[in-house]
Amino acid sequence: MAARIPLPESLSGQLEKLVSEKCRSGKLQLEEAVSLFHRLLRAEKPNPSIYTLNTLLVTISKMNHPNSYPTVVSLFNRLKQAREICVSPSIHTFGVVINCCCRMGRVGLGFIVLGQLFRAGCIVNPIIFGPLLKGLCIENRIGDAAKMFDKMSLMGCSPDLVMYNTLLDGLCSNGNTKLGLRLYEEMARKGWSCEPNVVTYNTLIKGLCNEGDVSVGLEWFEKMNAKRVAPNVRTYTTLIDGLFKSSDFVRAFKVFEEMIVKGVVPDSITYNTLISGQSRIGNMDKAFELFNEMVRIGHVPNVITYNSLIDGCCKQGNLGIAFKLIEEMIQKDYKPNVVTYSCIIHSLSVDGQWKNAIRIFSEMINNEVSPDVVTFNVLVDSLCKNGLTCDAKRIIVLMEERGEKLDVVTYNSLMNGFILEGHLDGALELFQIMVQMGIKPSQHSYNIVINGHCKSERIEEAMNMLDEMRKQGVKPNVVTYNILLDTFFKKHRLDDVKDILSRMANQGVPLSEISKNILIERVANWKGDGNIAEFVKSLDIVKSSS
Repeated sequence: MAARIPLPESLSGQLEKLVSEKCRSGKLQLEEAVSLFHRLLRAEKPNPSIYTLNTLLVTISKMNHPNSYPTVVSLFNRLKQAREICVSPSIHTFGVVINCCCRMGRVGLGFIVLGQLFRAGCIVNPIIFGPLLKGLCIENRIGDAAKMFDKMSLMGCSPDLVMYNTLLDGLCSNGNTKLGLRLYEEMARKGWSCEPNVVTYNTLIKGLCNEGDVSVGLEWFEKMNAKRVAPNVRTYTTLIDGLFKSSDFVRAFKVFEEMIVKGVVPDSITYNTLISGQSRIGNMDKAFELFNEMVRIGHVPNVITYNSLIDGCCKQGNLGIAFKLIEEMIQKDYKPNVVTYSCIIHSLSVDGQWKNAIRIFSEMINNEVSPDVVTFNVLVDSLCKNGLTCDAKRIIVLMEERGEKLDVVTYNSLMNGFILEGHLDGALELFQIMVQMGIKPSQHSYNIVINGHCKSERIEEAMNMLDEMRKQGVKPNVVTYNILLDTFFKKHRLDDVKDILSRMANQGVPLSEISKNILIERVANWKGDGNIAEFVKSLDIVKSSS
């Protein structure tokens, strides 16, 4: 029997083999990948397999290139329009393209591709919906995500554990942890197919801690252990961060100790959290001790680590150490960022070193680090407090040129600057501009203007502003009343003093030490009509504060 002679491999087959080898190599560049895709579409029969085309699309989607996702979408459109071959996109093709649409922030385009999938008669699976769900959550379209989630079952496509966790993260990240807890109950009812895992519990605990419910977060930590779901480094780090933010420092370190005992190795994020917490409370010795421990066990400090230490040093007035840390950062090729510069500028401003603050600000601009609204506000406030409102206005012009919008803090600083310089009308004009711009005045805004009116002896206008403040739903505080109390005492207006003290009593505003000092000093030196001392003693507010 004659031996069978093997048929020569077709050019199309040779090209598919080349594509597979190139994709496996990990060295394929975007331009070459696009060229190979077009060659496959132009290849002679037999047609290339959709498997090979999909392999190429997946490889492109995973490339670290800014145009990788748009390229996948473009090649997909080219495949659909191709007349020279008879290859239809598969469910996997649609999945890759939908994922790319969502990853480049084009969820709407992803839904268009989903519509094409339905028209092509493909049977959908949960994997197709995953990127769309995540994309909607990233865009904070949680309502739309929930609707799509509910509709999946109607399409015969039940959400899996990954999708439940995705929606849960969307809810908790947007302050809807209560709804997230209800979703958890639904997961638990589904049994083994959607049994909550460590990701589920971590998401809930993080949501609760972010919303200030750290004690409830700790309860869920205990529940997690009871369910025999082992906490990981993220669980412990989230709890430590939440406890630090709620000022429960003792419990935070107990959680850290438990983490070590349980054999969970802290990572750089854990150490950054601990260093940040210690720096916030001014315990810099402990912060540096943790920093040294972090380095000793092999974790590399990053910009976040250094910024925490710099911020802590600045708040304690240790600018020398802060500048040394910046030098160390630069030596290690870490570029100081907006947070780094803002800490230094704020510290210099508080210390009255506004010239050095401006110098650092200029250095920041020269180093191509864009100031944010916080940086600008710190500098504007410092200049205004030092009687340099004109210089502050120039900073604001730069702020607007760089696309940063003025906020209530910016306006407050400027208004205060005008009043310190005796320009009440300028401050009032700014107040009106702020309102017209849709920025709601704060307590501090009203206090600044009321103080300005009192200093200019426009007391009736000050009282009108107090009434306006309450009409707008902004509650006067002890600072508001102290300004008016001091003014009325100086003017010997006993009835108005009584009115202010009565308002404070009725509204439950307690006397501060400043309030008490005003009363003691002014009552002792009272030269007006009426027995003010007896009246003050008769007020419950004084009794409750004494």
